[in-house]
Amino acid sequence: MTNLWLAIDHANDVLFRTPDSSDIRSELLDLVADTPGWGIVVRPAQGHGEVRPELACAGLPDIDTVDELVVPERSTDAVKVGFQDHQAGCAPIARAVLERLPGYDRVFLEPYCARPGCLEALAALAERSGESGIVLKLKVNDEGLAAIERADIGGAPWVARSDGMTWDDFNGRLPHVRALGAGGVMVGRAVWGDTGAAGQDVLLKTVRERMHTIERVFA
Repeated sequence: MTNLWLAIDHANDVLFRTPDSSDIRSELLDLVADTPGWGIVVRPAQGHGEVRPELACAGLPDIDTVDELVVPERSTDAVKVGFQDHQAGCAPIARAVLERLPGYDRVFLEPYCARPGCLEALAALAERSGESGIVLKLKVNDEGLAAIERADIGGAPWVARSDGMTWDDFNGRLPHVRALGAGGVMVGRAVWGDTGAAGQDVLLKTVRERMHTIERVFA
């Protein structure tokens, strides 16, 4: 399964409308379906029948506690959930989340924590997961990169999240991110967020070019 993901799950619907009020999400689904090596992150109820289950990831609402986790009817092979840090640490929360999300080929865990101790514990959990397919989704802004560099995350699988960065900033960090061991990206607005004022053709052309730029880094 891919480690290159275009995310359209949490964004405001308005961001997907072109100047003529067309909603371009179906075109983004088609673009991903036609681009080898890419998958797409969607809301569980967003509808993604056009994309094969192995190319779609259900982006669940972020949670503060495991009790808030709403487990969807499974229609994808991958699922992603973000969670807040807790006094008990990130790893116990992650284990509790995983217990409630059995059967997925890939579970992306997005911790809102940059403490090395938590990153190391999550990395150990992901590295031990083997066939259960845990992947960490880590921010790579200045704070995030510093935490990754301080932590010992070994060979744990992880992908980079843009966390509000512009395309130029995110793209400029990708070689360093790759050198730190990232296997790919799960990226949204850094790729398509500044294209809303363009027409549909220009928007899709820009997104396609940026996806290919990312591909070359992780080839």
